[in-house]
Amino acid sequence: MKMKKILTAFFLAVMLLFSLSASAASLGPKIRVGLVVDQYSAELSSAGKITVIDGRGKKVTLSPGRHFISVKGGRFYADKKKLSGGNLSFVAQNASQPVLVNRKKYRGALTAVMTREKKRLTIVNALPVEEYLYGVVAKEVIPLWPDEAIKAQAVAARSFALYHLDHPQYEGFDIKATDQGQVYGGIEAEHPNTTKLVKATRGVTAVYDGEPIQAFFHSTSGGYTEAAVNVWGKDIPYLQAVKDDDKDSPNYSWTKSFTEAQLERTLKQGGYDIGKLQGIRLLPLGKAPMKWSSDRGTSGRVKRMTFKGSRRDVTLTGSQVRSLLGLNSTLFEVTIGTDEPDSIDVSIKNAYGYEVGRKKIPIDKKTRQGMGTKVGDLRLFAGVKDEKVFFVGGGWGHGVGLSQWGARGMALEKSARRKKDYYKTILRHYYRGIYLEERY
Repeated sequence: MKMKKILTAFFLAVMLLFSLSASAASLGPKIRVGLVVDQYSAELSSAGKITVIDGRGKKVTLSPGRHFISVKGGRFYADKKKLSGGNLSFVAQNASQPVLVNRKKYRGALTAVMTREKKRLTIVNALPVEEYLYGVVAKEVIPLWPDEAIKAQAVAARSFALYHLDHPQYEGFDIKATDQGQVYGGIEAEHPNTTKLVKATRGVTAVYDGEPIQAFFHSTSGGYTEAAVNVWGKDIPYLQAVKDDDKDSPNYSWTKSFTEAQLERTLKQGGYDIGKLQGIRLLPLGKAPMKWSSDRGTSGRVKRMTFKGSRRDVTLTGSQVRSLLGLNSTLFEVTIGTDEPDSIDVSIKNAYGYEVGRKKIPIDKKTRQGMGTKVGDLRLFAGVKDEKVFFVGGGWGHGVGLSQWGARGMALEKSARRKKDYYKTILRHYYRGIYLEERY
C-alpha cells in the first residue's frame, strides 16, 4: 500500500511537470526585447525590495523605491554601489511587488547587459513570444477594432518576432521595443480583447519558403501599398504592392507646406546647403499602380527627388525627404503656390436680388494646381508673395506589407462576416504567396 502511494505521488508529479512544460511550450520560444537600448542609465523601481545579481553571482539588495542602474568607467553601478561583471539580473523579492523599468511593468525576466565598448547599457526583457504579443498588439491596433483585423495583426506581429529570432541583428537581444522593431508596452499596455485574440491565433505564423516572414506592417497606405524593392532596394517576394481599403483612416490624406526659406534652412541643417531654392524635380504622381520609374514606386511613393539650388542641386531618396521634413509618408505630390481657403463664402439671393443667406462651399485641397511654373517634371517658383511648397500626400508609414487601417477595412466588408477565419484572407492579400501554419 505504501509503495502504491509512492508510485501514485511520483506519477502525479511527473504529470504536473509534463503539464507545466507543455503549457510553457504552448507560449512559444523565449524572445529577448531591448527595452532601454544603448543608454548610460535606466531607472528601476518597486514597492518592494529588489535583488540585483551581478555577473559573479553576488547579490545586492535595493530598498523599495526608485534606483538607477548605470555604467561608469567600464563598471555597473546600482545607485552608488559598484557591481561586477558585464551583466545583471533583477528579481523582485515579493512577486506581488514587481520590478519596473522606467516606471513600466513587464512579464518575464529582466536583465542588463553592458555594451561592447563598456560605456553604456541595454535593459533586456526575456519572455515567451505569446506573452510578448499581449503587450504588442494592443499598442499597434485599436483594441475595439473588428476581431479579424486584430487577428491578422497578431499573426503579423508573431511572424515578425519569430523572423527576428532566426535572423540575429543585435548583440544581447532580439528585437527593440520601439517602432524600429515592434512597439511593446509591457503589462500596462495589454487589453483583454487583444489578448483574447492573440490567444485565439496562438502559434499561427505566416511562412514563405519554409520560414517565418519578415511581416512588415504600417498604419495606412493611402490607397495602395508598396513593394519592398521600391522602399528599401531589396526585392522580397511576399512584399509586393497591392490595392488597399484604408479610406477610413484619419491619415488617408494630408497636406504639409513650407516656405521657400523654411525648406532652404531645413535642407542646410540636414547637411545639404544648396543656396537659394530655385525648383524641385519630381515625376508627377499618377494613379496606382504606376509603371516603373526611377522617381516613383508602384503606389506612387517617391523613390527620389531633386532640389535645385543656386549653389548646387541635391537628389534625395523619398525616405530621406520624409525624415528631413517630418512627412507622414513618401506618397505625395509637390506643388508650388499660395495658401488657399478651405471654402468659398457664397451669397444666396432670392428672385428679387435680395440676400437671404450665405453658404460655404468647401474646396478640395487635393485638386490644388499651384501658381508656380511647371516644366515637365520640374516645379519652379513664380516669384509671387507668400509662395509656398505644398506636399499633398496620403498614408502614414513606409507603406510595405500589412496596412492596419486596410485590414480593418477588409474585416468590415460583408464577405468578412460570412467567412470563418477571414484574417487568413487578409494576410494572404498583403503578403503574397505565403501560407499559414501553427509553429507551436
